Amino acid sequence: METINKQSHTPYYAQLADILRGIIRDSLSGDETEFLPSENELVSTYQVSRATVRRALSLLEREGLIHKVKGKGTYISKHRARYPLTKLVATSQDMRRRGWKPGIQVLSFEEIDTHSPITESLGIDSDDRLYELCRLRLGNNQPVGLQWAYLPVKICPGLIEYDLATSLTRFIEERFGIIFWSAHEFLRARLPTNFEAEHLQIPLTTPVIYMERITYTYRVIKIIRSTCIEYFNDLYGIGIT
Repeated sequence: METINKQSHTPYYAQLADILRGIIRDSLSGDETEFLPSENELVSTYQVSRATVRRALSLLEREGLIHKVKGKGTYISKHRARYPLTKLVATSQDMRRRGWKPGIQVLSFEEIDTHSPITESLGIDSDDRLYELCRLRLGNNQPVGLQWAYLPVKICPGLIEYDLATSLTRFIEERFGIIFWSAHEFLRARLPTNFEAEHLQIPLTTPVIYMERITYTYRVIKIIRSTCIEYFNDLYGIGIT
C-alpha cells in the first residue's frame, strides 16, 4: 500500500489524490470496487487530517473521477472515452484503439420532417425528410454516451430498413459510397436531462459534454446541392478518460 511521504515537499492532499487516482485506475481496469473508502477510513489509513482528505476528494471530483452520493459515499465515476478534436474518428474505431469492446443499442430510429437548425445546417429544403437515429454507445458493456444522428433521406434511401447497431460511419461509407471526411464541432458543458441521466447511469448533478457536429464529405453527390451529410448530437460525461 502506498503511503504519504511526510518528508516530501509535495502537499499531503496532492499525494493522497495521486494514491486515489491509482485506486481508481485499478478499479476501471477490472477491479470490482465501485466506491472509495469513507473519509474516516482515509484519515485512519493515511494518517492525515480530515481537511487534507476533503481537499484531495474535492480535487478528484473536479477532475470528474469521482462523484458523491449523499448518505451513500463517494463513488468512482464510470470510465468514458476521450476523442481527439483535430481528427474525425468513428466512435467504434476509437474504442477499439483503446482496447475496449464497443457496443451499440438503438433506442429509436424514424423518418421525420426537417426543422431548423438542421435545415440550415445541412443546406437542405424545408420539405426534405430526415432520418433521426438515437443510439446508446457502450464500452465494455457500460454506457458511455448518447448520440443522435440526422441524415437527409434522399442521400441514404432505404436506410431505415437496416439494423444500425453497428458503426454508422462505416455502414454509410460501404452501403452508399459517402465518405465522412471532415466536420465542424461545437462543444459545451451542461447538466443532463432525466432521459440522458437514466441511460448514462449518472446522477442528474453530474455535468456532461454536449457536442453538435456537422459532417462533410469530400465527394459532391449529384442528388444533393452541398457536401453536408450529417447533423450529429453527442453526449458524454465530464471526467472522460
